[in-house]
Amino acid sequence: MSTITVATLNLFNRIGRYEERQPLIIDQFVALSPDVIGLQEVNITTDEGMTICRLVNERLDGSPPYTIYHMGHQGKAAHSQAIAVMTRLPVEVHEGLDYVLQDNVAQRLRLRLDGGETLDFYNTHLHWPPPATDIRLKQAKRLLEWADARRGASATVIVGDFNAYEGEPAVGLMKGRFVSAHEAAHGREPEKTWPTPVNTFDPSPPGCLDYVFVDGARVLEAGLAFDRPDAADPTLYPSDHLGVAAKLDIT
Repeated sequence: MSTITVATLNLFNRIGRYEERQPLIIDQFVALSPDVIGLQEVNITTDEGMTICRLVNERLDGSPPYTIYHMGHQGKAAHSQAIAVMTRLPVEVHEGLDYVLQDNVAQRLRLRLDGGETLDFYNTHLHWPPPATDIRLKQAKRLLEWADARRGASATVIVGDFNAYEGEPAVGLMKGRFVSAHEAAHGREPEKTWPTPVNTFDPSPPGCLDYVFVDGARVLEAGLAFDRPDAADPTLYPSDHLGVAAKLDIT
């Protein structure tokens, strides 16, 4: 049996007071110390992901270091945008999926756990804006088809910014196959994972957009992460999204 912590966080690119936000990201990352985390809106032009990985590793005090694996967006965003996974677990496979719907992508890592089990960890960022429910549903279907063709791990976890409110078809499709970790631990999803006061320009309704979906593992704990504002400024958060984390038992 292996017990691990998984998480997801949309980094909000390098906008919205990023230079002020970055220390909060690093501090709260180190405090959480997930074994594996999916990141969205990673700016590859500025090596945002590599910088975060380096800064976190400098704070580990002898713990196993993290490695970061990127999957670039497609189309017009290919030069600047990516999703990424940071993990300190051994990686056996890393591959990506182009949805061929907008510029969104997904990635999969097969991770080897201390107990000898394996974990297929998927990270994705589905299409925005809120009215694009049909596109998100098609992307979710392709994600599940991709995962179905790659079965064989002891457990599967799919995380990300789904840009889909609770009750949308894409979320319903995922919950038809997977357990939502937060819902399993608390009987409901968070009231919201977006926005925080860092967002000053998108007037879309607040709600839960970020999820940790689990199959083949027992949810021990789950909750929000990267959810603490700066001690001196209650409007400054690590991102415009809150993260979600879960502690899992895998046998």
